[in-house]
Order: sequence, then structure tokens, then C-alpha cells
Amino acid sequence: MVGFSDKINDPMYENYRKKTRKWSFLFATILAVVTIVGFVVYGEMSGQIEMPHSLFYGLGIGALFIVIALLQEVKRKTDTTWDGVVVDKQILLKIERVRYGNKVKTVPYTPYVLKVNRDDGKIFTHSVRDNRAIFDYYQIGERIRHHKGFSYYEKYDKWKDSWIHTKLYVHKLHR
Repeated sequence: MVGFSDKINDPMYENYRKKTRKWSFLFATILAVVTIVGFVVYGEMSGQIEMPHSLFYGLGIGALFIVIALLQEVKRKTDTTWDGVVVDKQILLKIERVRYGNKVKTVPYTPYVLKVNRDDGKIFTHSVRDNRAIFDYYQIGERIRHHKGFSYYEKYDKWKDSWIHTKLYVHKLHR
């Protein structure tokens, strides 16, 4: 339980990445088609948007879904695996303005922030909204690894993690 796992090289993870890409583009394409058809149908049914304009609106918004999927793919491709050390943890209290119908309310939320000093000297800030469990899992001074294509970090020393031991024990029981 000490050291970084070599399980990331398992073909299962590459398969996961491929499926994620495929589903991302499929979902964006479905949203684009639904948007185009939806605008055309809405324009014809309501009479508020004339035919060529409703089609153009649908095509424009549908194209945005495809562009967002492409940008996500670019981000995935440019992501790298890196190591670092957790150097700071902060619990913040922020307030956002949310519109409910005609009213605007202020709603508090809690961002949990981890700061990681990467081995290349860069400071990386990871913020998780309203999820204390992830924040509590990492401690200042712990060595971590960010694996390309994944959001969370792997700890170098997982020996003291009762959560990990419980999951491993339960997994062994169900084999």
C-alpha cells in the first residue's frame, strides 16, 4: 500500500478513456440533433421564429455542443501525468446569486481547496464544491500523483487509509 500503483497501465483504463471519448461525442451529437430539430419544430409550431432563422439558431446552438465536446477532447489530450505534494488545504465559504423565477436569492456554498506543489515547481489548485470527503482524504505533506485523464489524485502512501482498506476488504469478500 506504499508507492504508486501500476494498475493505471491496465488495458481497462485505456478502454475507459476510449469509451469516455466515444460517449462524449455521441452525447454532444444527440444534443445537437435534438436542438436543431427542437428549434425547427418550435419555430413552426409557435410561429415566433420563421423557418430559415429557426434552423440557423438550432445549427448554431447544436454546433456549440460539438465544439464543447471537441474542447474537452483537446483538454484530455493535453493533460499529463505528474507528481506533487499537497502543500495547503482551505475551506472557504462563498455566496452565489441564484435566480428563482423573478426573485434573486443568495445561496451559500463551500469550496474545499487543495493546493499541490508539482515536481516541476508549478502550483496546482484543485477545488471541490460541497464535497468534504475528497478534501479530507488528502493531508498536507502527502505525496500524490495526478494520472492523465483522471480528476483525482493517487496517494503515494495509502497504508493509513481505512477507507481504502475497507474497500479492498469488501472487494475481496465479493470475489
